[in-house]
Amino acid sequence: MPIARELMKQAGRWDQQPRYIFRGRLSISIMLIILLQILSACASLQMQEERLRVTIADLTPLESTLMEQRYLLKIRLQNRSREALNVDGMSFDLDLNGKRFASGVSNQQASIPGFSETMLEVKVSSTVFGLIKQFSALQDREDGRFDYRISGSLSSPDSILTLPFSEQGEINLLPGAATPNKANPE
Repeated sequence: MPIARELMKQAGRWDQQPRYIFRGRLSISIMLIILLQILSACASLQMQEERLRVTIADLTPLESTLMEQRYLLKIRLQNRSREALNVDGMSFDLDLNGKRFASGVSNQQASIPGFSETMLEVKVSSTVFGLIKQFSALQDREDGRFDYRISGSLSSPDSILTLPFSEQGEINLLPGAATPNKANPE
């Protein structure tokens, strides 16, 4: 080994060797840091999904036209973590009895303290075709109960990622009894 050092000194490359070693260690360190950040981001995604529950509190018909029906949907947002959850928008779909019924978006802002909940009122739209699909199901169900599924995502100014949600339960669509029950997380 001393012979190799002597030859490298004579060739003028002995001074450059520590620089190459340093660059190699530095790039490995940077790669490890990036890998750890990616892994921690993936771990936080699972935690985000568990911290939020979205359920339907009420569904009220609004105006109707030949091709579209509008409803006022009251949504309960539950923050199941100790950190505050800031929401600045959402998009979602509402399925009844396994069929797409309505969809909606909202840019309402809400701040939900830790281990707390809030209600949002959003307007949803259904096409005449979505309503026709549900008429046959309504005739089969005398009690007016429908299985529902609401799924979508919330946008937060605190994160570049959206918070996905998907909840299902049962809702009674008879006039005067539009309160859901038996919400089940998916």
